[in-house]
Amino acid sequence: MNNNRKNAVAQIMEFIESNDEKVILLKGTHQYEKHSLVLKLLSESKEFNTGLYRSNSMQNIAMQLDHAGYKVKLNQKFTSGRLYNLKGLRIYFDSLFTRSTWSNTAQQLDFAIIYPMDSFCSSKNDLKEDFLNDILVMKNIKKKFIVTWTDIRHDYTWLAPYVDRTVVFDAEEEDPEYHNRVIRNSQRNY
Repeated sequence: MNNNRKNAVAQIMEFIESNDEKVILLKGTHQYEKHSLVLKLLSESKEFNTGLYRSNSMQNIAMQLDHAGYKVKLNQKFTSGRLYNLKGLRIYFDSLFTRSTWSNTAQQLDFAIIYPMDSFCSSKNDLKEDFLNDILVMKNIKKKFIVTWTDIRHDYTWLAPYVDRTVVFDAEEEDPEYHNRVIRNSQRNY
């Protein structure tokens, strides 16, 4: 199967429509398009209204939303515990690395987007077990989207018991030069 946009959309939609699947891991070289695609598909769905966007840093949220096509000021500050309206979605924001922000998010949610997951995997922290407990047990979230930025050098096997579906969305078909550059840079920095 090609790791292109068409197949990524088809697989994400299958995941969204599934009654059994709860957690998806979205990987690939399309660094800025993966979380953008998830946000777009969720905003087009009538089933998903309120969710969580858990970022690697509260300071990076404006930039990440800008990459996803949202018209936000790059210096806009997002606060955990506050509900924001974005293109038909009501979203809470919090930080992967700041456990205290997690309790500011509602317990019942339609979706959660965790992006970029690779920054969490590469860090030397003791939050992995707490993160899994919060997202998978403590909060009642219908669909969880774990999204990478550059995943080539990261090991996601620790997530395997929790992930129902893994989708790879590469830039190779749309921009082969970019795709190859992401791979080269990831291997060089490893």
